[in-house]
Amino acid sequence: MGRVVLNSVRRRDPMEPAKDRSVRARLGPWLLRAAQQSEFWAIVLRIIVAVHRGVWRGYYQTRRVIQTRAWRGAQATPVLALQVPRGRSSVDERFARSDRPLIHWVKGDGLDDDVTRSAIAQATRLFGNAVDYALAVNNVDTARARRVVEWATQPVHIWCQAPEDNPPLSETLNLAGCPPERFGYWWKWFPSRMRPHAPEWVLDGDQIVVSKPPWFDVWAAGNDVIRVSQYDVSTAEGMYGQYARQVDREQKLYSGMLSLPPDFDFYAPMQALLAAQPLIPPHDGRRDMSEQGCFAAAFKGMDVEPIPLHEFPFALPSSRDFDFGTTGPRAAPWGYHFGGAFKRANPHFARLVSSGEIFWRTDEPSALERVSWLRNFGQWGREGWSMHPDHVAHVDACSRAFRGRRVLELGTSRGQLAALMAGNGCLVTTVDREDRGARRNLEGLGVTVEIAEAAEYLAGYRDSFCLIVVDLHGNDKATWRHLWPLVSGHVAPGGQMLLYNSHLWQIPEFRAETGLRWVMDTQLEGWSVEVRDKPAPGMLICRRR
Repeated sequence: MGRVVLNSVRRRDPMEPAKDRSVRARLGPWLLRAAQQSEFWAIVLRIIVAVHRGVWRGYYQTRRVIQTRAWRGAQATPVLALQVPRGRSSVDERFARSDRPLIHWVKGDGLDDDVTRSAIAQATRLFGNAVDYALAVNNVDTARARRVVEWATQPVHIWCQAPEDNPPLSETLNLAGCPPERFGYWWKWFPSRMRPHAPEWVLDGDQIVVSKPPWFDVWAAGNDVIRVSQYDVSTAEGMYGQYARQVDREQKLYSGMLSLPPDFDFYAPMQALLAAQPLIPPHDGRRDMSEQGCFAAAFKGMDVEPIPLHEFPFALPSSRDFDFGTTGPRAAPWGYHFGGAFKRANPHFARLVSSGEIFWRTDEPSALERVSWLRNFGQWGREGWSMHPDHVAHVDACSRAFRGRRVLELGTSRGQLAALMAGNGCLVTTVDREDRGARRNLEGLGVTVEIAEAAEYLAGYRDSFCLIVVDLHGNDKATWRHLWPLVSGHVAPGGQMLLYNSHLWQIPEFRAETGLRWVMDTQLEGWSVEVRDKPAPGMLICRRR
């Protein structure tokens, strides 16, 4: 899952003598040709390669001896409870603290964007809002991640992975001479669990769930057993790297799909094994299969329910048929693993798309559909919900009239409306008292994100806006007595205000939220007003005369 670098070309320093470069450039190819023609030079080449590897291995082993003693002492301290990962910001941490069921995929800089896009699109349509969704990415920029999730019909959290997501594993790989650009398969465990106190599925970016497994409801309720993908047709020596001897040969597990109950720490045994038997340096997680072995060995002696290949088969691009394991096909699979899709196109994926078993769009999503993943139902630590889609459609239509002009949003949430209006060519400023991921979600879209109280921001801003959209938490009369002159005073001649939650007071639990009722009754002289009380909680459309 880390970035695979096929060729590394060193640019010559302009100050470097050309002669030295010429010697290096000619010696390697000459030696390779000589080794193909002469046994003597073949032996010489093998000796050079062995010496080169030996020198680097000696360097990393010496470094590890120097650094490891204190590190091992720290690892020997028992971890009493799973730690909630902190991520890059408080937004990640708030998302991670939830106890709602979570399905999350891990994706690196491979060629499997289409597979991951379909996986998320299909899951959000299959499971709806019964679970939360996340995409953990490494070596993938925000714009690309947005394209991967733009077919989703439910909110999706984008988690930008970093070595700090799992410090013990990062240090382990560092000691083995494996920098982040070579983490490869190990990236899946950064963090090892995104939501440790919730039921959680962890999948590769090339895995697609096409139907509910029979135990889904039990898992979502937090009452299921531990389930791990099984690959029963491979030998341990070819699959588990240096940890083949530590793996239970009967289980035949691999780190494809992992289905976990709340508060289960599968990673602690992995770290214990890495401390007891460190990776052989220099380690390259993009090619070495020891990650699989370390993962499978962690479940040795545990009561694990395997996910067999006949339920979740491998679909390798080099194979004509699906790999259903030693038992062969049985009932219809509820998922597929399109192995190798991060390196090359997978014809099995294309075939299932054509048959309709896997979701695919032949058209471009609408502007509203493209930002559906930015909706919010409280997963980011604040109760509430995003604007109703019917009212979002009105914001979309209205903002199209203000292309190239300044517009303001008060109440950013995750950035859904800001992204929509920016896509329509508006010059968007969006303001919220806290960042619920909008800075990252809107990166590169030309949106100005301000973290401030709405009244505080408006009091310090002199220019006007052609359109102001307001969707705030807290709509009582005292709030709007203070806010109304500030908001209305920043609307340009001929401009508009879209005030959401206008009829929130009609919902029993929000009967005290009468601020916009006060606005309607007393403050709209000189405005052309359209009242939309349905769908709840309503919207006021105010045009300056």
